[in-house]
Amino acid sequence: MNGWVIYNGALGVKKIENLVFKISEEAERMGIALEIVANNELVPVVKPNGSMSLRALKKLQDPMFIIFWDKDITLARYLEMLGYRLFNSSMAIEACDNKALMHLKLAGMRVPKTIIGPFAFFNQSLSDEYFEEIIGELGEEVILKESYGSFGMQVYKLKGVNQLKAKISDIKNSHFIIQEVVKTSLGRDIRVNIVGEKIIGAMQRSNAADFRANITLGGKGELITLTEAQKKTALQAHAALNLDFSGVDLLFGDDGEPVICEVNSNVNFLSFESVSGVNFSRLILEYIMEKVK
Repeated sequence: MNGWVIYNGALGVKKIENLVFKISEEAERMGIALEIVANNELVPVVKPNGSMSLRALKKLQDPMFIIFWDKDITLARYLEMLGYRLFNSSMAIEACDNKALMHLKLAGMRVPKTIIGPFAFFNQSLSDEYFEEIIGELGEEVILKESYGSFGMQVYKLKGVNQLKAKISDIKNSHFIIQEVVKTSLGRDIRVNIVGEKIIGAMQRSNAADFRANITLGGKGELITLTEAQKKTALQAHAALNLDFSGVDLLFGDDGEPVICEVNSNVNFLSFESVSGVNFSRLILEYIMEKVK
């Protein structure tokens, strides 16, 4: 059995590179030939007659499957058009990567009250009435999230019209969503790790110094036992986005019930592995082997 694991060759994030190497090492122990491939080592060609031909900057064996640990949606779709099976699929990754699209996919489930910002080619040009509507709908204090961002970055807690105006001006034409503040969950959340239709385990993440609980931003993780409501909510979110594996982030609602914060297709499982001792890499690979038999 052989495959590829694709990551972003231009990003230079050590955490992602470590994750990719970890899953490659586990594949070797399982007798799977898993080649590490950067997205910028592949050259997708579309010919004048409409046919497609994939070139590579190094010698690669034709894969039976591809673990796509990147957000290069165009490349992912190209590979699927060539007939390759991707884990996760391009559509699932696209929906998770765009926070606005993600919340459309989660419609009908419990999420923070969310306003989806308008698309802009250059700078936003928003009226006073627009900002008054946001504050009237969500309250004086809000969370603004750029639609594209990872590791808790591009997420801002703002108070009042002036701060909101300044931040939207600062991010220029970046698309965004604005959400109500879930005060009962500031600085803490739950990361639920899922493979297939099975919850593998969960961590509560806490950060006393930041409203964001991400481990990358200094949060600490501890294993927890999920309630039945938390399990059900996480699995529903995972299924709604058609994911093979994921990390679902849950907030603590003011009534004690779970609120979906977001769903991650390129889940960073290294922190969970170190806390739990669970071999998440092996579980992903075992799931893939079952699917590609």
